[in-house]
Amino acid sequence: MACKITSLGASLTHLWVPDSRNLPRDVVLGFDDINAYRTQHDPYFGASVGRIANRIAQGQFSLPDEPAITYKLDRNNGPNSLHGGIDGLSFRNWDVDLTGETPGGAGVQEGTALQLSVVSNHMDQGFPGCVRVQCTYRLFNSTLEITYEAQLIDQGGDSGQQTTIVSLTNHAYFNLNGAPTPGSTDKPSTAPVTNHEVEMLNIEHYLETDSTSVPTGKVLPLDEVPAMDFRRLKKIGQDLAQTPGGGHGYDHFYPTRAAISTPDEYRLSNDICRVTPVTLVKVYSPESGIRMTMATTEPGFQLYTANFVQLDSDQIDTADKSSQNVGTQFSHVGKARWGYSPHTAFCLESSRFPDAINHPAWRDQVLLRQGDKYYSRTLFTFSTE
Repeated sequence: MACKITSLGASLTHLWVPDSRNLPRDVVLGFDDINAYRTQHDPYFGASVGRIANRIAQGQFSLPDEPAITYKLDRNNGPNSLHGGIDGLSFRNWDVDLTGETPGGAGVQEGTALQLSVVSNHMDQGFPGCVRVQCTYRLFNSTLEITYEAQLIDQGGDSGQQTTIVSLTNHAYFNLNGAPTPGSTDKPSTAPVTNHEVEMLNIEHYLETDSTSVPTGKVLPLDEVPAMDFRRLKKIGQDLAQTPGGGHGYDHFYPTRAAISTPDEYRLSNDICRVTPVTLVKVYSPESGIRMTMATTEPGFQLYTANFVQLDSDQIDTADKSSQNVGTQFSHVGKARWGYSPHTAFCLESSRFPDAINHPAWRDQVLLRQGDKYYSRTLFTFSTE
């Protein structure tokens, strides 16, 4: 098992895992050319997104300690702010600390780790307070672990800001059939994930959304909407056409059972004490024999089935380096050069509830105060059958 990461957006670009024949498959969508990332062709492939993952309604919010102040954000997704704005953390070049082999110990797994960090200044993209964010990728045994940490820091110019909001996630696009290999010459296409089998655990609800994909505040039981229910194993494609919002596919947040029954456990001030990830999803590809299990400390995750991903082969292609237009093309794009289409991947974006700051019952999940430490830990474990 191996992975490849770029400092641009602390992004996961490749993840090779063995299939049932013990042959390596790259199970995340993306590009072989770093220049293709964060362009108009890139729907956040593998990115670390923030300061706030997912959407904030109407691109604005107020803090409970300052109700008269409205913070205005980029509206880069219709009327809403998405993934931290047009120049969020996924567009930054993060600092890299190659920590190498980790010694293990209480609460720490042995393995190989890469640590990246970035500072987001006061009023960066409209968010108050100066925040230092750290991302750590760790490979051990057959698991990829991704952790995020964040703290308010005093860097001057923020007038002693004591509170801000944070919710981070990794936006990997998984396809357990594997992406085409760069050396392929027979124009292979990336197979849809509609044949992938999914089972959810410790999940009993999903968040209802409006026409702009922002939560309405209603938490709906899965029993009421069978298309959303994966508590029993079923294929992603089985009810895809019956999903709420027009049947385009899944783009919905699934809260954990505990986040609904005991929400105080997910107050951000409790983050450093919450160290035990909960298993929420198991996904299996009959074609490759690869099974992936996701466990996380987060109160839920967004299931997204790449509903609007459309990358034709003539959008991202191998450029002629002698071309006069080389500055507007890409020198080489391997695994994506034949393009991607809707439903060729799924995302499991573990995070705090979308638009949590605008819902009093949820906002304590994202409120980061001076002295608190934001912490999340998500593990993707692979096996074969």
